[in-house]
Amino acid sequence: MKAINEFKKTKELLICIDSDGCVLDTMEIKHMRCFGPCLVHEWGLSEYREEIVRLWRKINLLSKDRGVNRFVGLGKVLEDINDNYFRVEGLAGYQEWVKNAKELSDQSAAKAYEETGNPCIKKALEWSELVNQSLMMVSMSKKQPFGGAEEAVRLSSEYADVAIATAANGAEIKKEWKNLDILKYADVLTSQENGTKARCLKALVEKGYEPQHVLMLGDAPADLEAAKAVGALFYPILAYQERESWEEFPEALKHFREGTYAGEYQDKKIQEFEENLRL
Repeated sequence: MKAINEFKKTKELLICIDSDGCVLDTMEIKHMRCFGPCLVHEWGLSEYREEIVRLWRKINLLSKDRGVNRFVGLGKVLEDINDNYFRVEGLAGYQEWVKNAKELSDQSAAKAYEETGNPCIKKALEWSELVNQSLMMVSMSKKQPFGGAEEAVRLSSEYADVAIATAANGAEIKKEWKNLDILKYADVLTSQENGTKARCLKALVEKGYEPQHVLMLGDAPADLEAAKAVGALFYPILAYQERESWEEFPEALKHFREGTYAGEYQDKKIQEFEENLRL
C-alpha cells in the first residue's frame, strides 16, 4: 500500500473508505476509553469526569460532528467546557489554529505551539499524544470489522482502486487493517497527517479519475461533505445500522459500476443518512 504522493491510478473507478465507525467497530471504545478520559486527565477535570465523557460522546459520536478530526472535536468540547465548567486558557488561539491549519496532526500542533506559545495548543498536543498511547493499550481483539465490511472491501478491490480515507492517525489505522489482514485490499492511505478529508479526496481525484467515478464510503457528515466538495458520490454506513449498510453495499457497488448511482439511488441513501443522524 502506498502513500498518497506515491500512488498512481490503475483502474477507472476509485472507492474511498473511512475506517473507524465505518469498516471497524471502534468508535465507541476509542472515544469512551481514550479520547474522552484523556481530556479529563489532561485538563484536570476528574470531578466532572462522567459529565465530560458523556459530552465528548454526544458531540463526537451522536451529532453532525461525528467523525471529525480529533483536534476539531476537541475544540467543540472545550467550547462547552469553557462556557459551563471553567475558563480554558488560550482557547481562542487554539480555535484559530484549528480553523486555519492546512493539516491537523501532532506534528502541526507542535509547530503551532513553537510559533505561538499558546497554552491550549500545548495541552491539546499533550492530550493527543496521551490518546495515542492510550489507543495502543486497547487490545487488537477489541478492534474488529463490522459484519460484511471485510467482504465489501475485498469486493471493492476487484473493480476499483481502493483508498483508506480517514481523519484518524495514519499509523494506527494501518496497524489495525494489517492486523485484520485487509490492508492488502487497499492501494493508498490518506489520514490526518495529509490534511482534511476534502483535501485528500481532491488529491486523489487529481490522479486522473472522473469525479463521478469516485465513491466515498463513510459514517460521518464530514465524509459526505468531502465527497460533495470534489463532486464524488457518497454511500453511507449508518451509525448503529452498520451491518445492514454493509449487507446492501453490493447493490450500491452494482449501481456504481453501471453508472446508475447518481440520482434517485444516491438521493435515497443520503436521506437515510441524514435522518439517521438527525441532521
